[in-house]
Amino acid sequence: MKPRKLISLIEKAIATPAKKIIFIWGTRQTGKSTILNYLKDKYHGSYFNFDNHEDQRLFIPELSKLESSIIFRNHGKPSRFIFIDEVQTYPESTQSLKLLADNTDHVIIATGSSEMRTKTNEFDTLAGRYTEFVLFPLTLDEFAIFNGEKITFSSTPTHAEAELYSHYLEEMMIYGSYPAVTLSIDKIEELKNITQNSIIKDIVNIYNLKNTDLVYNLLRLLSMQIGNLINVTELASSLGTTKITIDNYLSILSKNRIIYLLEPYKVNKRRSYLERKKVFFIDLGIRNTLIEDYRPLRLRSDLGAVFENLIIMGVLRQMEYRKTHNKLYYYRELAGAQKEIDLIIKTPKGIKTGYEIKYRNGQINKLVDLDIDQYHLIAHDNLANFLV
Repeated sequence: MKPRKLISLIEKAIATPAKKIIFIWGTRQTGKSTILNYLKDKYHGSYFNFDNHEDQRLFIPELSKLESSIIFRNHGKPSRFIFIDEVQTYPESTQSLKLLADNTDHVIIATGSSEMRTKTNEFDTLAGRYTEFVLFPLTLDEFAIFNGEKITFSSTPTHAEAELYSHYLEEMMIYGSYPAVTLSIDKIEELKNITQNSIIKDIVNIYNLKNTDLVYNLLRLLSMQIGNLINVTELASSLGTTKITIDNYLSILSKNRIIYLLEPYKVNKRRSYLERKKVFFIDLGIRNTLIEDYRPLRLRSDLGAVFENLIIMGVLRQMEYRKTHNKLYYYRELAGAQKEIDLIIKTPKGIKTGYEIKYRNGQINKLVDLDIDQYHLIAHDNLANFLV
């Protein structure tokens, strides 16, 4: 198995199990099952796949029967570890998980797709009993490893490592970083398959949405607006539907980690700043597939927006993996683009850092009356620090 950064974080949680349940969430095709199988092979234990109705039947909320099923699934031997794949397909299992967490020393590691995690509140009944991780598409250093490079993970890449990573940057910006796409010979075909079958069809089926074309056309419109501010009224008008419907679909796409909506930074001053959200895609390959544009970066007029999308997602992924609990914002005044900050990161202690994001070097906008503590430029020369 190709190494993934999230594994070391999960193993730390296994080593000091303050919580008995460890959830690994993420969109389909990000590699959750591969990680689960790796952990199962390393730690051994009982395995259940809730896509299998027989496994669901064995996982009933009676402690003695649960223990018997756990032994049965471990070839007749007691097992401390329990591994569950596709836990979201059987949300009723939360009753059994609660029993195990409250009455046994079992450590339960379960994977699930973000789609059902956001639709049901069943898993919220386990509050206080679990820790959870979100698996994203590949980081830049994972991407290099998947392409055959022999490197070790580091939070501060050396100059040589940064040079190596830059070799893969364009491919990542065009085809994204889903593991299956990265390993595929026919990347476009794999991307089309993931876009249609693992994203659009799943969303439509799970939420019983009435109009597949509306979901697809909304995603296409959004893909042409990455880095821009969303106008829900205009989207509704363009697609011949209501503002309420668009708001609902945007919420679904955001909660399921297909898109990311960057919030505006609001200040307690009487000024005319924009309050609409900016839209970005979790994976650029999906975005480029929706607009059917796989041209080299030198030929693209959207290079700046693609680069900004890449960086924002890199920062979001680092925030999730490192559990910093930071908040991300942008800032723009109605007065014009010159009064804009591409990204503001605010820590739980209230420290704010403003970032200008430019593929090539650019000028940093410092708005002194926003109480930003420090400013930095993110450009081609230092981007690896935000993508590993």
